[in-house]
Amino acid sequence: MLVYADENLEVIHRRGGSPYLLVTFNEMEMQANGSRFWGQRFCEKADIAALGFISHRPNWFPAASVVAAVRAAAPILAAAPERILYGHSQGGYAALRYRRRFGAAVAIAFCPQISIDPKAVPFDNRFIRHFAADLHGKMGIAADQAAGRAYLFYDPFHTVDRRHAERIAAVQEDTHLIPVHMTGHGTVRAFAGTARALSLIEACRNDDRAGLKALARSARVGATLRPYQIAVAAIARHPAWADQFLQRFGHGFSPVERVNFLYHRANRHIRDGELSVARAMLAQAVELQPTNAGFARRLEELESRMSRARVGTLEAV
Repeated sequence: MLVYADENLEVIHRRGGSPYLLVTFNEMEMQANGSRFWGQRFCEKADIAALGFISHRPNWFPAASVVAAVRAAAPILAAAPERILYGHSQGGYAALRYRRRFGAAVAIAFCPQISIDPKAVPFDNRFIRHFAADLHGKMGIAADQAAGRAYLFYDPFHTVDRRHAERIAAVQEDTHLIPVHMTGHGTVRAFAGTARALSLIEACRNDDRAGLKALARSARVGATLRPYQIAVAAIARHPAWADQFLQRFGHGFSPVERVNFLYHRANRHIRDGELSVARAMLAQAVELQPTNAGFARRLEELESRMSRARVGTLEAV
């Protein structure tokens, strides 16, 4: 049942038999369509009562819209003795920022950002195109937004996500960091499946940190994205080994994983002065993902650099 909608987000209520209300926030790849919410299939399979917040676009759930939506959903929230917030990336950000607003007993966040304001997080340029000063003023996760307990899952080998996680834990009390190695920015996918997701929620509800760490170890070992993450991590220090890993396991990479590997490996080739090899890899990445402006721009920059180098060589002769 649709309980709220505006230009930024929609809220859908699902009745269920769970002893808690699961409030979910979507990742940026999903957009509102009036009838679905992030985590819906899981909630249906497990008969979980849910309140799904879904953005119309990657907008990091602007505060004014969330405040209005919470007001509209007040009767549903008041009837729920226990509220659990759940989200990944921009959804993880919302689960932590609005802990107090929802009176959450528990917040479960995967790979959240403390902010996407480029002035606040100069180390992260992934989401700059989604930042709007009029929507995101003072958007950073802060100490006075904390309530209940929070569990933040992230990959320590993902440098940018790790910096976000550490900064959030430093400002919000009772926030527990749970590392899930070699899962990259897709940590939430390591916990896919009804049984595993239910185990995760129950462990968080019971503050079973030993159980959570054991679950995280089990999840990362069996994660389908693990080979890709290992290959990407190897590029920085063992590029030749990364190439061998690609040759052995690359057939299992998803299209997105393959193109991202090519991009990161090309950047390492550029760093090593192997410009022709890098150009071939970037050209392949652009061919596989022609709508990615970042890939095209990087290839254009490299070709311009190679052209200047050729001119300089001719002039020297």
